[in-house]
Amino acid sequence: MFPGHETRDRKESVELVHLDGELSVLEERPIGSSSAFQSRNPNLGNKSFEENTQENSHELSHQDSNESIYYPDGGFKAYSAVFASLVGLICSFGLMNSTGAIESYLEKNTLKTTPTTTISWIFAIYTFLTFGCNLVSGALFDTFGAKKVAIPGALLVCAGLLATANCTQVWQFILSFGVCCGVGCALLMAPMVSCIAHFFRKKRGLALGIAMPGASIGGVVWPLVCNNLYPKIGFTWTMRVLSFIFIGLLTVSCLLIDDRLDEIDGDSKNHSASQVWDKVKQSIDFKTLKDPVYLLLVAGLFMNEFSLILCFTYIPSYALNNGYSESLSLIALTVVNAAGVFGRYLPSHLSDIYGKFNLMVAVSAIQALSILVFWLPFGHIKPLFFIFCIIYGFATAGTLSLTPLCTSQISNPRDFGKRYGTAYFFVSFGNLICIPIGIAITNTAAGYNGMVGFAGAGSCAATLLFILARYKLAKFNMKVV
Repeated sequence: MFPGHETRDRKESVELVHLDGELSVLEERPIGSSSAFQSRNPNLGNKSFEENTQENSHELSHQDSNESIYYPDGGFKAYSAVFASLVGLICSFGLMNSTGAIESYLEKNTLKTTPTTTISWIFAIYTFLTFGCNLVSGALFDTFGAKKVAIPGALLVCAGLLATANCTQVWQFILSFGVCCGVGCALLMAPMVSCIAHFFRKKRGLALGIAMPGASIGGVVWPLVCNNLYPKIGFTWTMRVLSFIFIGLLTVSCLLIDDRLDEIDGDSKNHSASQVWDKVKQSIDFKTLKDPVYLLLVAGLFMNEFSLILCFTYIPSYALNNGYSESLSLIALTVVNAAGVFGRYLPSHLSDIYGKFNLMVAVSAIQALSILVFWLPFGHIKPLFFIFCIIYGFATAGTLSLTPLCTSQISNPRDFGKRYGTAYFFVSFGNLICIPIGIAITNTAAGYNGMVGFAGAGSCAATLLFILARYKLAKFNMKVV
């Protein structure tokens, strides 16, 4: 979404520690790796699935405790990676959070004679490829490290924006923005998020809390750039200016980003290009879905992204439909992303104290309530609409920043990129259909309020699934999980 200390011996095998004939339960999870179901305890076959899951949870606690992987949790290289992630997310996730600024312009100007459902496929394909190809991005990161994946991604995003500037038809926008920028953002996503997990463990929440606001910073800056440049230099040169800025920022990010793949995977130097496809095919590990916590987390992320992509894309169009000016509609999107700066930092930071899943449940509930209590009944009232934008922006950013933290909590370090990519592989199919479905609802008698209610229902479903995941992880115990 890791120097002068001596590196400890790296071993990937798990040895169970027995004290007085019983398993010694050390420290924390993860309970979610697929290796949890490859238990060496012969008695597990006589137990129920739930008992096996709990037993394997203890077994994986030993794996995390006994794996001798050293995490610096600080230092120049570590914080350089955090800064690189911050800058990269300003471009990649920031562009995703700004699609509403592009969609609303195309709908009212360049593609004004094109049905809105047709236009929606540009951004549906973009979000689908951004998250769906993250599966490949995660596998490539686990194989080749950060730089070799981030650089091609940066080139594709910048080239895609330059091509978008010259588009006049839907199929051209689909190829340039939807496909080129979508694949580019996907290649950037895994390195920018996963590299932090290579350098930080105890301070991972803090480190991600510093980097993840980049997505919201980009979501604040790029709509403002578009709002100011559209009337002055037009759409074509606005897209070119964005591309030139991206070239500068992503150059810095690609120079600074780093990883510790050689230390975490001692065999990384022996990987060859012929092995990449095999690793990609293995990246969808359906066995991991046997872990109920991971399954519920993926389902919750599916519904959460289903709702939030719909909202981020059509908040400006909703505002225009309710009589707000084009400038004010883009400002509303800016407010959502500005509130997200705090939403990406604060929940991540507090998660180190109160628990990742606990915070995920809280911010997801706030997100759902903001839609149903403020946006749906009072979106036509300008002050209340902007109050919604603030609350929703904070809560939504919180769920996004906590996603890699919750995933890493139930994953082994060497499989984090793969499991994060697998989760978003499933999420991407929701992103593919949510935008066309949402805009189709606006063309019914329910109008935009129907779309808002649909998004609110999706957010409520996500909250319920996160609650169930938290329950499977710790029951009703008031634990920091």
